[in-house]
Amino acid sequence: MTKKLSALLLAMALVFSLAACSGGGQPSTSPTPSESTPVAEGKFTPGTYTGEGQGYAGPIKVEVTLSADRIEKVVVTEHDETDGIGSKAVDALPDAIVDAQSVQVDTIGGATMASDGIIAAVTAALESAGVDVAALAPITTGGSEPAGEQTLEADVVVVGAGGAGMAAGIAAAQAGKSVVILEKTAMVGGNSVRSTGGMNAAKTEWQDANEFGQSAGVEKTLAAAAESYPELAELTATVQAQYDEYKANPTGYFDSVELFMLDTLVGGKNLNNYDLVKTLAGNSAAAIDWLDGIGAELHNVGAFGGASVNRIHRPEKDGKTISVGSYIIPIMETACADNGVEIIFNAPVTEILMDGGKAVGVKADGYTVNAGAVIIASGGFGANLDMVAELKSELKGFVTTNAPGITGDGIAMAEKVGAATVDMDQIQIHPTVEQKTSALITEGLRGDGAILVNAEGSRFCDEVGTRDAVSAAELAQTGGNAWLIVDQKMVDASSVIAGYITKGYTVQGDTYEALAEAMGVPGDALSATMDKWNAAVAAGVDEDYQRTSFANPLDTAPYYAIQIAPGVHHTMGGIQINTAAEVLKADGTVIPGLFAAGEVTGGIHGANRLGGNAVADFVVFGKIAGESAAAYVK
Repeated sequence: MTKKLSALLLAMALVFSLAACSGGGQPSTSPTPSESTPVAEGKFTPGTYTGEGQGYAGPIKVEVTLSADRIEKVVVTEHDETDGIGSKAVDALPDAIVDAQSVQVDTIGGATMASDGIIAAVTAALESAGVDVAALAPITTGGSEPAGEQTLEADVVVVGAGGAGMAAGIAAAQAGKSVVILEKTAMVGGNSVRSTGGMNAAKTEWQDANEFGQSAGVEKTLAAAAESYPELAELTATVQAQYDEYKANPTGYFDSVELFMLDTLVGGKNLNNYDLVKTLAGNSAAAIDWLDGIGAELHNVGAFGGASVNRIHRPEKDGKTISVGSYIIPIMETACADNGVEIIFNAPVTEILMDGGKAVGVKADGYTVNAGAVIIASGGFGANLDMVAELKSELKGFVTTNAPGITGDGIAMAEKVGAATVDMDQIQIHPTVEQKTSALITEGLRGDGAILVNAEGSRFCDEVGTRDAVSAAELAQTGGNAWLIVDQKMVDASSVIAGYITKGYTVQGDTYEALAEAMGVPGDALSATMDKWNAAVAAGVDEDYQRTSFANPLDTAPYYAIQIAPGVHHTMGGIQINTAAEVLKADGTVIPGLFAAGEVTGGIHGANRLGGNAVADFVVFGKIAGESAAAYVK
């Protein structure tokens, strides 16, 4: 196994910095050997030693227990890593270090920064015990010889174990087919596990439990569609008629498949494939029910940017909303196991196998899988910043919110077997990204009432506008960034915000003036902005920027702010598919046996993806791809 020596070098660098600025690394049960008392090679000074390293979400602290001859135990005692992402490294690396008797171990795919933090912390602890860390070569066992390439047989093989891939695998297995999923990294989830918001769905029972107060949003969308997209006149007229009927008899919550479509098409500047959007919206409510069936309940309904009405469906825990990705992905992984879907990790796919123009399997590192159908669900290319800059030069130098494995591999493999691509230059930046860590700050905060202010302490846009509009407005401000402001009432309702506070993303103040001082913005300006915003919430009218989603006023101390700026988030372009998730050639014909779903595909989101549509995309089209593949191999 190839060792991540770069991680070791980073760890050593961190050790030196930690020695100068922290108290970590001091033994808790025995004295640290002095420099004049060297430790014999292969021998340790017994005791328990502590160390600290920097992970993705903050400091990681460990305890390392040594006997005279061995590293006996490594325990992570403190961390703030995200469940399902960095937590994978927390769970796996301590045992790996003990097994190897060395810090020269493989990092966990998708959790590199957390892995490096653990390695740095263990290195610091070992150094404090007088251990020559560089001399600790990893041990091997007699059974470590590679097994050679394996050949597997399956009805359906899926490339990628993100949300789309696992949805496809579960659906195909539910249809009675044998399924193998090949994942290039050491963990499931891809970009899907990083999703912080929720899933858009229209006309669900969970919407009907809410009081409708979004008439201004509906009217705004209808006006925008009529003014800018006359080609959507028939769809606009349908929504107008639905809305008029609802106003005449206001029963339940107003939404429709057609309004969902109109929001998506207007948000995507009508560059979207109309039929794919219709499929997305038309299957969204059923997808919520399907998720219920595997144990993933998205029953909290709120507002999200670009949507006319409250349509985002989110999970809850203990009465608070939580991140959808870290909630849904472990449930999907369990559902894969329950339905007999085999997931093979550390198996990057390199080639789609063809026979007579049909897809008949894949080759991966260490594996050949012969299958009746192939589903590509490997994600987009948002982590391939060279590719991003090549396709959209103005994004050079931006940070990315994408998982490291999201590099466009599936798109390249599909192109080699004749697949067409679409909208490859349509790359979305997300307006609220914490720049030091590239952490995505959920759009749901703005939907629930948060506002954005600039360096002068003033609002500058409709905070729940489309992502492209909000991002452009931010980039036009002093420094190209902004502050996102919430209050304690919002913190009490959201575990997500509480996590941001714990991770150190926020500054806070007990008054607007104190918050302004912590932010470094004019106190009188921020106080005036907050007072004016709270008055707008009370009146239900935003005279400055015509925001139509207000939620609650920001009037409960303490107050919190997160400095944010745009970052590369989603690639709307990719493999061209039809409504059955079949992969198409440039002439519009189908490549038999080849299917695709999720961010690896293009055409659904047009020029701008609405928040909440990525989860809808990977669930709806992942399920369709699995069902279509199962029907193909019958």
